[in-house]
Amino acid sequence: MSQRATRTRYWMLFIVCIFYFVTYLDRVAISVTAPSMMKEFGLSKFEMGVIFSAFVWPYALCQIPSGMLGDRFGPRKVLGVLMIWWSSFTAATGAAVGFVSLVFVQLFFGAGEAGAMANANRAFSRWLPATERGFANGITHSFSRVASAATPPIAVTIMVLWGWRAVFVSFAFIGIAWAVFWYIWYRDTPAEFNERWGSVMNQAEMDLINGGQRQRKAIKAIPLSRLLRSKNLWFLGMSQFMYSYAFWMYLAWLPTYLVEARGFTLIKMGMFAGLPMLAGAIGDTAGGWMSDKLLQMTGSAKLGRRTVPMFGLLMAALLMTPGGVTDSPYLAVGLLTAGLFCLEMAIASYYTVGLDVAQDSAGSAVGMVSCLGNLGGSLSPVAFGIIVQFSNSWVLPFIIASGMLVVGAALWMFVDPGLSLEVELAELDKRRAAAARA
Repeated sequence: MSQRATRTRYWMLFIVCIFYFVTYLDRVAISVTAPSMMKEFGLSKFEMGVIFSAFVWPYALCQIPSGMLGDRFGPRKVLGVLMIWWSSFTAATGAAVGFVSLVFVQLFFGAGEAGAMANANRAFSRWLPATERGFANGITHSFSRVASAATPPIAVTIMVLWGWRAVFVSFAFIGIAWAVFWYIWYRDTPAEFNERWGSVMNQAEMDLINGGQRQRKAIKAIPLSRLLRSKNLWFLGMSQFMYSYAFWMYLAWLPTYLVEARGFTLIKMGMFAGLPMLAGAIGDTAGGWMSDKLLQMTGSAKLGRRTVPMFGLLMAALLMTPGGVTDSPYLAVGLLTAGLFCLEMAIASYYTVGLDVAQDSAGSAVGMVSCLGNLGGSLSPVAFGIIVQFSNSWVLPFIIASGMLVVGAALWMFVDPGLSLEVELAELDKRRAAAARA
C-alpha cells in the first residue's frame, strides 16, 4: 500500500493566509479613516487621492527588487523583515499631523509591503505542487478580501472608542506578532522544515510537492535583464494593470463614495463597505479553484489559466457601470458587490501563471508582473479623486474602469501559461543568434 501524503504544506498555506489578512488590515485602514482625516486636516479629494497613491507608487516600483531579495535570501528572512518594516509605518500613520506627514509615511509603508505577494509566491514555489497553486493564490487573496471586509467595522469601532489614530497602532502590533512567529516556525524548503521540526512531512508529501521526483532540481534564478525580455510577463503585467486600476477604486475610495455619493452615515458605511470585499473573498477562492480544476480536467494550461480571468474581468466590466449609475444606494452596493466578486475571480491566475512559468525565479517574475499591475493601482486613487473633484461626477470613474477591464480581458489572449520562462527565453536567444548570422 502506498504511503498517504501528510498535509503539512496546508499549515504553511494557512500561515500565509494570515499574512495576507494582516497585510490588507493595515492597507485598508487608511481608506476607512479617510473621512475623519479629511475633516481633521482639511484635505481635498485630490489631496486624499495623492495620499492613497503615495502608498501605491513605491509599492509598485519596489516589487521587482523585493522579489529578487526573496529569490536570493528566501521568504523566511525577507517576509519577516518586511512585515516589521511596514508595521512600524502603520503605527507611524497614527502620529501624522497633516498632508505632508501622511504622504511621507505612506511612501515608506508602500515600499515595505511591496515584497508581500512576490515572496509569498516564492514560498509556494517550494511548498506546493503545480496543481494546488491556483487554489492557494485564490484562498490567500480571499483572506486579504476578508480583511478588507472586516477592517471597516473593526476600525469604526476603534475610532468610536479611541479615535482614528488608535486604529493604526492596534493593527501594527498584530503584524509584528506575525513576523516573530513566521521567523521562528517557517523554513524555506520542506527539507529544511523537516530538519528543524523532526520529519513532520513524510516522503509521500515531499514527492507530491516535487512532482513525483525524489529530489527536485533547483532552477537557477533568471536575471532581471532577461526577465524583461519575456512577452508573457509583459502581457500578464499589462492585464493586471487594468485589474488593479479597478480594484484600487474599491480599496481606496469605496468608504468615502458610500458616505459622500450615497449618503451613508459613518456607522452604516462601516456595515456596507465590507460587503463587496466579502464577495471578493469568495470570488478569489472560486476563481483559483476553478482554474486548478480546468487545468486538471483539460490538461491545457491555456484553458485552465486563461478562461477564468477573462470571464471574471468581462463580467466585472458589465456590472460596475450600472452600479455607479443607479439611483438606489442599496442596488448600487449590490451591483458593485457582484462586480467585485467577478473581478476577484481573475486575481489568482495572475500570480499562479507567474509562479508556474518562473518556478525558482518566481519572486522576481511575480514582482515584475505585480509591478506593472500596481502601476494601475497607483494611478487609480489619484485619477478617481481628480475626476470626481473636477467633473463633479461619481459615475465617470466607473465607466472608465469598465472599459479598462475589457482591455485587460483581451490581453489574456496573448499570454501562454504553459510556456516556461526558460523555454521562452531560450527561443528568443536562438532567434537572435540566427538573425545575427543572417
